[in-house]
Amino acid sequence: MRTTVAPSAIVLLLFAPWIPSASAQKSEEGLLAAWEQAQKADPNTLKFERVKDRQYHFATKRFPFDGDLLVRNGVVEDFSAVNQDGISMGTVEVELPGLTDNFYRTYARSYTQWNTTNTLYWNPRTREWLTSEKYFQQVRARIPGLAAWPVLMGFGSLGIFVLILFVLLFSLAQYNRKLKVINQRSERTLQISERNGQIAERNAQILEQGLKLQEANAKVFQEMLAELKKTSAGS
Repeated sequence: MRTTVAPSAIVLLLFAPWIPSASAQKSEEGLLAAWEQAQKADPNTLKFERVKDRQYHFATKRFPFDGDLLVRNGVVEDFSAVNQDGISMGTVEVELPGLTDNFYRTYARSYTQWNTTNTLYWNPRTREWLTSEKYFQQVRARIPGLAAWPVLMGFGSLGIFVLILFVLLFSLAQYNRKLKVINQRSERTLQISERNGQIAERNAQILEQGLKLQEANAKVFQEMLAELKKTSAGS
């Protein structure tokens, strides 16, 4: 018995390696797909099972919770215009039903640490969503003096804010250094232009003096001719 393979199936098999996965897209769908993978890969996750669209059965070691996790929204913020690496940020806004204000006060730190896993960063070079941990590892590799990252993470969102502020100040310092070099070059160019202008003005003065000397010589020559004519007439 022969098995017939549809031409469309063959095409899909041939081009499958080049078809981007759902998580490799800079969109809300891509963000949610990458977020699901990150939650499953988190070593502190005890249970992460999809119940239905945007609803999961979730349990974690970080704090006492074993119940539904509801995805309320997915926000993709494009910072590529102001970021030299073209990085954009995506946040999955979630709800853990049944939690009380007392829970958030008691487990504020551990909940904040877990909540940072709901923020991912889109890398346009590798075309993938990065977890906060991977993203800041790349930042530390590029920017010296960030060995205090584990200490900053101990302060939760405040530590992240301090790190972001440091990155902004570092970028501003680099920009000021570049601007200083550009200004120095501009001043040097202006000095050269002024010097060239002075040389041109001096050359113009010399040319003017040369013209006056030629006029004087021509006048003297004319007077000599006139005297010669008078001498010839008298003879």
